Amino acid sequence: MIKSLRVATFLALKSIIKGNVGVIVLTIFMLILVTMNLLFVPGLINGANVSMNSILVRTYSGDIIIGPEGDKTVINHVGDLITRIESIDGVVAASARNDINAYIEFEDNRVSRVVTAIDPAREKEVFEVSRSLIEGKYLDTRDRDQILLGIQVAGADREDIELYSSSLRHVHAGDKVVVTYSNGLEKQYTVKGIFDTGFIQTDLQAFVTELEFNSVMPNMYDKASSIRVKLEEGADPQRVIERIASMGNNLEFQTWEETAGLVESMTESFILINQILNVVNYLVAGITVFIVTYVDVVNRRRQIGIQRAIGIKSHSITVSYLIRALFYAIVGLIIGILFFKYVVIPVEARHPFEFPFGPAYLITQPSYTARMAFILLVVSLTAAFIPVWRVMRIKILDAIWG
Repeated sequence: MIKSLRVATFLALKSIIKGNVGVIVLTIFMLILVTMNLLFVPGLINGANVSMNSILVRTYSGDIIIGPEGDKTVINHVGDLITRIESIDGVVAASARNDINAYIEFEDNRVSRVVTAIDPAREKEVFEVSRSLIEGKYLDTRDRDQILLGIQVAGADREDIELYSSSLRHVHAGDKVVVTYSNGLEKQYTVKGIFDTGFIQTDLQAFVTELEFNSVMPNMYDKASSIRVKLEEGADPQRVIERIASMGNNLEFQTWEETAGLVESMTESFILINQILNVVNYLVAGITVFIVTYVDVVNRRRQIGIQRAIGIKSHSITVSYLIRALFYAIVGLIIGILFFKYVVIPVEARHPFEFPFGPAYLITQPSYTARMAFILLVVSLTAAFIPVWRVMRIKILDAIWG
């Protein structure tokens, strides 16, 4: 067995050293491209997923969403509850929100949206919407008769936005809009600011202050539709939820993952696309190795027949071709992985891909890289084995005489 392996290694080395340099380089180059393709798409998907999850947490959901339990519609004694929540280790801040359905009108355009009442000071501690203003200013706690609109609501003459046709289209900071609440009250508001976070669900929101909301719904004082909680990095959401639940306020809880339906749907689509592309890439790698091996064994069929005639075992010749295929694959993998890690990723970090929800940076996972390398090696070995196995089935004399 050891002798056969030595013979196979010797034949493989001689074949590589004395082989056509152009063919060897081209084969390795193709495998480098396949390796980089196999790393690039999932790396981009991982980066996009991280970016989407980040903007979801930073602008829309927070780390934990607290709502009323069962059939209840509001949380009572919100002020005291927020104070107790913020005293829990791992909690950065908490912000109460009140939602009310409304129609918002400007000129001849009318949209149906949820208007959300917030405490601007607390909201800044939990979310980053205030950093995404493209017009005007953010709300102040004492503001009355002012409203803050997302770009997907205002339109702001940005015809390139996704939902421009169903927005108010021409609203800018300083314009006046009419809001008709679900309780029948109609009020005129000055648009204090317009924000664009790049995340559609956030940019479909409209905000007024708690002070303004209490004038519209006076029975909602010290009550809230929900409470959004921001945690310290690395804090355990479940532990925080258990602490809040132990306060006995009959509450329901959601983590940000449970609200990420749109993000999960997009991620699943990306994963499906990635799987299809991976199959294509593995096929390209397999076909490349197969063709190179097939052409070689056909051209050397007589030589292979002579080698068998002088006593070299068929399995030694077969293993020599497998070693050569392994050499191509390993060199291609090493160069491809190193080039991707030390060239492609740094370049993409300086010039990231811009998605509607923000920039996406390439992220690699060691577990995926190891699995990809293993599959590529198996594909290469299989592709090299098939043509060699077919030639080894030919009788020695037929191989020698063609």
